[in-house]
Amino acid sequence: MVSIVNDVLVLALFAIGFMFFVGGTVGLLRCPDLYARLHPATKCDTLGACSITLALSIEAGFDFAVLKLVLVIFLLLLTSAPSGHAIGRSAWLSGIRPWTKEA
Repeated sequence: MVSIVNDVLVLALFAIGFMFFVGGTVGLLRCPDLYARLHPATKCDTLGACSITLALSIEAGFDFAVLKLVLVIFLLLLTSAPSGHAIGRSAWLSGIRPWTKEA
């Protein structure tokens, strides 16, 4: 019974991660400029990768590998938003202006 619950939880987390990666990819393709693309890119990276890594840690069971995977999740959460902010700020300081819809 525990194995079935474990498998369903892992599958659900993989599906959530897959959906965030698909949504992030669609957002990267559909958004008009760098600033708009930063949002789906950072959400895809943070939520998609973290949920898939969490699924991997559940699948691995209680092992030393789980500590490594939890460290990966922590580092993803710690670095994703600041790196997106740094990219946006460097683009702004480089003179790249946001897209505006022309009438």
